[in-house]
Amino acid sequence: MKTIGIVGGLAWPSTAEYYRLINQEVSRLMGGSGRHCAKLVLAQTDFDAVERAQAADDWDAVAALIAEQVNILKAAGADFYIIACNTVHKAMPRIEAASDLPYIHIADPAAQACVDAGYKTVGLMGSGYTMGSTYFTGRLENKYGLSVLLPDEAQREFMQRALYGELVKGVFLSETRAGFSAVIDGLARRGAQAVILGCTEFGLLVGRADSALPLIDTAREHAKAAAIMAVKG
Repeated sequence: MKTIGIVGGLAWPSTAEYYRLINQEVSRLMGGSGRHCAKLVLAQTDFDAVERAQAADDWDAVAALIAEQVNILKAAGADFYIIACNTVHKAMPRIEAASDLPYIHIADPAAQACVDAGYKTVGLMGSGYTMGSTYFTGRLENKYGLSVLLPDEAQREFMQRALYGELVKGVFLSETRAGFSAVIDGLARRGAQAVILGCTEFGLLVGRADSALPLIDTAREHAKAAAIMAVKG
């Protein structure tokens, strides 16, 4: 089995979910006793430092913080790595330049899940950084041929406030969940066939029972892809 490297703490609630999902999937894939678990190493920096760099639009600083953790993972024996966060993938070209360790881009497993399900038009919910840039939507459109719908500006601001004010701290409120459901309803009315939860904390807040559409959770798909690579190569 290959050793998975995880850059976590971006923020910690979703990293804990990655750990659970990866180990569950490895156990499922390996069968047998049901006691199998993943070989993995975890490294993280202070998320507050990452967010201050993001807010300052200093993606070189974001990349440096993440690349430092990637190189720690490599030194610890990781065969490949994942970053348990959508937003910092905006700095991926800079991170790639700082390390030769293979990785799984967070957008790819989610996009492939959409393609496999036959979806052509998808809604995307994510941080303000993710929805305000093309690094994620462009990959969905150009590499996978998906048409991407985004929430309106007021909805994006609501989700950004909820993410950094609540979700990254492990706070999940029913009224916030209702607001996210309303965003999904709006995307459904505009023709989305499914919604990609393009923030690793969003799947901790909303599930299928809260959604008028199928949900593609980037954290869940990313974790599954890491487990498959670890077990099957």
